[in-house]
Amino acid sequence: MSVYQMFAPLKEAYKSVFYMYIIKPDKKNPKFFNAELLKLLFIFFMFLLPACGSHVTAPEPASASLNKGKLLILPFKNISGIYGENISSRCPLCGNVFMTGEVIDDAEDILTQSLISLMESRKRMELIPLSQAQGVWSEMLSRSEDRLSERDQIVETGRILGADLVMAGYVYRFKERVGAAYSVDSPASAAFDIHLVDVSSRRILWTGRFDETQSSLFENLFKIGAFLKRKGAWITVDKMAVSALEDMLQTFPEINTR
Repeated sequence: MSVYQMFAPLKEAYKSVFYMYIIKPDKKNPKFFNAELLKLLFIFFMFLLPACGSHVTAPEPASASLNKGKLLILPFKNISGIYGENISSRCPLCGNVFMTGEVIDDAEDILTQSLISLMESRKRMELIPLSQAQGVWSEMLSRSEDRLSERDQIVETGRILGADLVMAGYVYRFKERVGAAYSVDSPASAAFDIHLVDVSSRRILWTGRFDETQSSLFENLFKIGAFLKRKGAWITVDKMAVSALEDMLQTFPEINTR
C-alpha cells in the first residue's frame, strides 16, 4: 500500500469537514462561507507546512552511462570548519546553498570511508587508493600562489593520479544526536553533497545532495517512509549518513563493462 493510499481516508474526511464547516450550502445564499473558520484553517496550514517540508533533495539523475575506468574518491571537505557555523554557505563546486552547523571531529572520515565502501561493492570501476589521493590533494590545497578554482583542483588531482573520474564531497553539518534511540534531547542532523567530475571534459556528470535534521512522525507525516525504515528510532548521525549515501547512489550512472 502506498503512502497516498494510506492517507486517502484522511483526505476524504478533510473534504467533508471543509464542506460542512467552511463552505456551508445555503439555498438563500449559495455563495455563503464561514470566513472566520477559513482564516483559522489558513493560519493552521501556515504553521504546518514548515514542519512537513522535506529537507532531503533527490540526487540528480545521470544523463548517460559511464565507461569503465579509474575512479578517484577525494576526502570530504568540511565547509563549516572553513566558513563557520550557522550561516548559509554555497557549495564550492555547484553553488547549492546549505545551512552550516556543528561537524563532529571524524565526520569527513566517516563519509569518505562509507562512500569508498559503497563504491567498492559495485566492483565495476577501479578505485585509486585513498592513500595516494590524500598526499596529492593536500599538496593541491596548500598552494598559496596561482591558486586554482575548486573544479580545476579536482581535475588536476585526478589527472596527476591517472583517474578518469573523480568524486568530491563537502560536509556542511554533521551533528550527533543527544540522547538514546527512543528518547532524545537533540536529534541527529546532517548536510552534505557529492559530485562526480569527468577529468577529460571537466563536466559534473552527477550530483547527490542530503540535508536533514531528524524529526518525529508527528512533526512530519510526509516522512513516514523514513520513519518506518528507521523503525521509529532516533538514529545516530553516522547511520543517517550511510543510509543517505545508499539512497543517493541509486541514481548513480550505470557503468559500461564492454
